[in-house]
Amino acid sequence: MVESLRLSSDEPEKCLDRILKFLLVEQDEEDLDQALETAVENGMLGDLYDIMTHTSDGTLCKVIQILAELGKTETIREPCVMQGFVPILLQHLKSDDIIMATQACRALGNICFENDIGRNAVDENDGILLLLKLLREHVKSTEDGADRLRTIACGFLLNVTNTHDSLMQKAVDGGALDVLDEYIRYHQQDHGLCNMVLLTLGSFIDSEICRQKFTESSLLSTIVGLLDSQTGEVYQETVLDLLINLSEWDEVKDVLAETSLSNNLIQIIQVNQGKLDPESQQLIKMASDLLILLLTGDKGAETMFANGEGPVFIESVKWLEDEDSRLQMAAVLAIGNFARNDNHCQRLVEEGIVEHLVEILKEHRDHEADMTLQHAILSALRNLAIPARNKPALLMAGVLETVLLLLSSDTMAVVFKLLGVLRMLVDGQETAALQLGTDRGFMDRLVGWCEVDEHAGVQGEGTRLLASLVKNGRSVELMRNVVKCQGIPPLVAMVSSEHLVMQNEALVALTLISSTVLDEAALPLKQSELTETISSLLGNKSTLPEILCNTLTLTKTLCSAVSESPPSTLSCKLLACTGRVTNMQQSLKEEIMTSGIVDIARQLSCHEEEKVREAANTFVAVLEEAPLER
Repeated sequence: MVESLRLSSDEPEKCLDRILKFLLVEQDEEDLDQALETAVENGMLGDLYDIMTHTSDGTLCKVIQILAELGKTETIREPCVMQGFVPILLQHLKSDDIIMATQACRALGNICFENDIGRNAVDENDGILLLLKLLREHVKSTEDGADRLRTIACGFLLNVTNTHDSLMQKAVDGGALDVLDEYIRYHQQDHGLCNMVLLTLGSFIDSEICRQKFTESSLLSTIVGLLDSQTGEVYQETVLDLLINLSEWDEVKDVLAETSLSNNLIQIIQVNQGKLDPESQQLIKMASDLLILLLTGDKGAETMFANGEGPVFIESVKWLEDEDSRLQMAAVLAIGNFARNDNHCQRLVEEGIVEHLVEILKEHRDHEADMTLQHAILSALRNLAIPARNKPALLMAGVLETVLLLLSSDTMAVVFKLLGVLRMLVDGQETAALQLGTDRGFMDRLVGWCEVDEHAGVQGEGTRLLASLVKNGRSVELMRNVVKCQGIPPLVAMVSSEHLVMQNEALVALTLISSTVLDEAALPLKQSELTETISSLLGNKSTLPEILCNTLTLTKTLCSAVSESPPSTLSCKLLACTGRVTNMQQSLKEEIMTSGIVDIARQLSCHEEEKVREAANTFVAVLEEAPLER
């Protein structure tokens, strides 16, 4: 093998022919790589360089073709760069000889494949500008060999820019996207070229620097147009893969929403529906995945819903009853995205979508393999339950009872969505809140979720639901149930949440409990270190005025409630003592009075916000009217 690669100065032309013939014959890859490495160690590249710099066009083309073959071997790419071939090869991109230019592109493309040293050499010699000039010159060329040159030049562009930010930026700035756009539009029948262009674009979109350029060009419409072409089936998988990656960007989703893409996707699904071969199944998955990505954009959801008459919406409703689990999943996800708009939600409820979702959830409530579907259905139901006018309809459709069938789930992602649905359903719905809040079994489960450390979402959503039950149920029985089920500690913990909404919800719930069943709540409030929490909030200069006001209202309620109540006793089951705890309400008030909170409140009476001053003055006045009993 090594002998076949030997060069001699006597008859270089014959040597080159022999080497080319040897390289072009199929051989064992490992043996060939070893022979090439040995030949390079023996000075083969130096000999080729000497011939290349002192020879005529015919011989030169053979040297370049040999370099293209050598570049296929990973260990030889860097030595080719160090030998100085890159600048010479780049100059031959200017050649009027189309074969010479083609071979130069091949050699450079192979040398630069996964080789940053080669890419840097191209960068240092303005290679991108030369390559783009070559690509432009042959957009419409009908010369023999031009079709092959176009494909190979695109391959060189792919290899030289892939993962190389500097070269990619220069290519984009130099108009590479516009050139590739023209290649697709003028050469849709050249499948090899179009697929190479699509692969190159796929490499470009991995970089954020291309995002704006994509949305500014007509390239997206051109790519979608491939699906409309007579040979569109050839490109389906490659185009779908490219568009799925592109649709991770919101700007791109909005542009694609205005093209014919959604109709193309429906057609692809319809053509492959019912087919069981892997290729058809893959196309259905990719097309439905892309549809859902488009629907996650506001413009896409609005465009495709089209007041309930859009083809995507109509097909989605049909897919809810489809036996294909992928299409059923796609339909549920589509409904969930359509339901991000209040007007859409109302139309969806009117169309009977809720009943469909309820039936599907009932069918799949016991299957662990259907957790993803359960999650998707719960997401859709949560969105549908947000508008106030929809809540009674969802409750009447049995959503509450159906969702509760999943109470035994240990999958935190499902539980998170389940809690979200329940919280939306009970908002403003007293009967539903009472149904849940007075159910001891449910409340025990709920408080357990409020203390799940391994999933912050479940913990937060659970405590928010607990607070919502108190606010919307407003019954003594419900609030006593909260206390009995150990619901006070998570509510106190939520007062310190970093989220304003959650802080307010907790403060409101605790105020309602304190004003209604403080006799029973005083001990757990004290044990949950509520006084320390209040002191911390009121004394923190960064606490927002709204939180200050609600905290002062809670504190006033705690103090005024005990002053109006006769001394009472509460059975102590949590303390290591015998007998009963006397007047825990009074003890809580003493704790508040001696904690420094009163002094902080007096300071807040000079706060810059009027509503804070009023709340502080009201609290101080209550204390002065009802001094601490000793």
